Amino acid sequence: MPQMMPMLWSMMLIFMLLITILTTSFFYYASLPQLPLLKNSSSLSLSNSQWYWSW
Repeated sequence: MPQMMPMLWSMMLIFMLLITILTTSFFYYASLPQLPLLKNSSSLSLSNSQWYWSW
C-alpha cells in the first residue's frame, strides 16, 4: 500500500491539471464572442444568436 501512494498522487495531479485546462479553455471559448474575431466566425456566432432568438 505505501508504494502505491506516489502513483495515486501523480494521478490526482494529472486529474487536477486536466480540470484546470478544461475550465480555462471553456472560459476562453465563452469569452471569444466578445472579442473582435474573423468575419466567418463572427457571422457564425450571429447566426447562432439568431437561431436562439427563433426559439
